Amino acid sequence: MKNITWNKVKTTVKDWQVGDYIRQTSIVVIGVLITFVGSELVTQNSEKKDIQATMSLIRDELKSNRENYKSIVSEFREDERLSSLLVEHDLKHRTIPEDSLIQFRFLMGHIRSFYYSQNALDILKNSMLMQKISDKELLLQLTGIYEVLDGFRATMNGYYDMKDEVMVPFHLALTDEQTDQINRGGYEAWDIYLSDRSVRNFVRVARNYFTPDYVERVGKRIDEAIQALEKKYHLE
Repeated sequence: MKNITWNKVKTTVKDWQVGDYIRQTSIVVIGVLITFVGSELVTQNSEKKDIQATMSLIRDELKSNRENYKSIVSEFREDERLSSLLVEHDLKHRTIPEDSLIQFRFLMGHIRSFYYSQNALDILKNSMLMQKISDKELLLQLTGIYEVLDGFRATMNGYYDMKDEVMVPFHLALTDEQTDQINRGGYEAWDIYLSDRSVRNFVRVARNYFTPDYVERVGKRIDEAIQALEKKYHLE
């Protein structure tokens, strides 16, 4: 084992000046700070990418919900048209051109439902990213639009639940001959439909089911939320 020359060590330590200590300490401190700041920047950059990716998922989810909304509204508009046509003629269907009635021959049996997804929003809510988003107004807008969708679902499905309760028992009670006439959709079909009191009452409903502009306002709210996300997070 090699002997340590302690005099040399003492001389080396003795030769160090105060400035040397400060300089060496500063190097260590700066190194630690650089490592810490670098790590923090990496974390922030990673969080920023995660937030943007999550917001992109929410945007895509809202677009999908928008398509479901458009589809159910298109279906409901047909019920609305039929209801308006019959009510305007005071349910006197034989005063309506028969061709106009035939175009709705399958409509009374159409039962639909509206659904929407909020999986992407739930991912955001259940993650730590929620706390990292500084734009609280945008968060309120996002949670708000899903509440709007939920209200629209309840109202729209309420109409189709009512239709199901009226039309399923009606169709089950038909004879084969009546079913054949119903499928033709002409005057004889509507003789059968409107002879049933529940059907007569139901066909009046769609015409004034929603308050004015409600359906359009829902679509506008969805579009505004999508546009806000695309603008804020530069989504394409």
